[in-house]
Amino acid sequence: MPRTTIFIAAGEPSGDAHAARLMEQLRLFIPDVMFEGIGGPAMEMQGLRSMARMKDLAVSGFWEVAKRYGYFRALLERCSRHIASSRPAAFIPVDYPGFNLRLASSARRAGVPVAWYIAPQLWAWGRKRASALAQRTSLLLTVFPFETDFFSQFGIRTTWVGHPLLDDPMFAELPNHNSTTLALFPGSRRQELSYHVPLLQGVLPLLDTAVQPVVAVAPGCDVAAVQPLVDAGASVVYDSRALLSSAGAGLIKAGTSTLEATLLGLPFATFYRTSALSYMLSRRMATVTSVTMANILLQRNAVAEYLQSEATPQVLAAAVHTVFADRGHREALREVSTDVRSMLGGPGASRRAAEAIATMVERRR
Repeated sequence: MPRTTIFIAAGEPSGDAHAARLMEQLRLFIPDVMFEGIGGPAMEMQGLRSMARMKDLAVSGFWEVAKRYGYFRALLERCSRHIASSRPAAFIPVDYPGFNLRLASSARRAGVPVAWYIAPQLWAWGRKRASALAQRTSLLLTVFPFETDFFSQFGIRTTWVGHPLLDDPMFAELPNHNSTTLALFPGSRRQELSYHVPLLQGVLPLLDTAVQPVVAVAPGCDVAAVQPLVDAGASVVYDSRALLSSAGAGLIKAGTSTLEATLLGLPFATFYRTSALSYMLSRRMATVTSVTMANILLQRNAVAEYLQSEATPQVLAAAVHTVFADRGHREALREVSTDVRSMLGGPGASRRAAEAIATMVERRR
């Protein structure tokens, strides 16, 4: 008998990790499952036959994506043709909405059910696209509790499964964070690094001499991209979560890493810079007042963030001093971690998501 094939697509390192854990759990419910699609090394370790390299997908910003339109259009057409010809049992988009929304449309036209894992954050920037998501999604699996009400109002069948970060044993306890190490997270995409490495390079000479800067290099990222930080005195590590656990403070670019830092109780500040055009467009589309997930969940500015022109070496250096020296501030950020943890559903998100998808697949057989 033919094996059960699932097409799964993730476009960035965090999605790769979450998708891999989902794939591992899906195998428990569908023992004969075979995975095709797009992903990185973690997904490939779970048996994915990938149709693209993840590092080629790591592009951020409207203008930056537009410059690579030809590549993404060709990849979309190739994946669409493959789904139409192979008719997998399901298509699982994992976040990455710019590409996956279009591919989900192709899957639905081919009669393939779409189970979206880690809902796109349309509540933050794309409310108008929710109707398109409703037309293309058979099942939406959300990771934040407030998302269920948001997406359900558009007629989308939605299930909250909790956040898969809490499935990682590393997040089981809160470390002490008593070291003098400063964790630097400039990002993984080329465009992010082009803005953030020079910014952080300007911060380092302004720090107290007792501070030990360490930069996290994402999997697949060329260490040469952070060489200016090394030249300015920073060390390099490749295990980003170990750094988040052991550091005494952090400067972290907006994104998934801020949630990881929050769950590990690391005192940190958020920053982000991009092109003027991309920033202007994102500000027009944004419907939230913060880019740090802890602030969005708690509905208050618990974590300081510095965006675009506000993110200067002098400002970030002052933020580092505050995070290290202000004991009350550090304790408040630790309480933020406890509060956010209690909101995210505890361990088991990957298994709950896998069970929901397996049930959907079984019903359609």
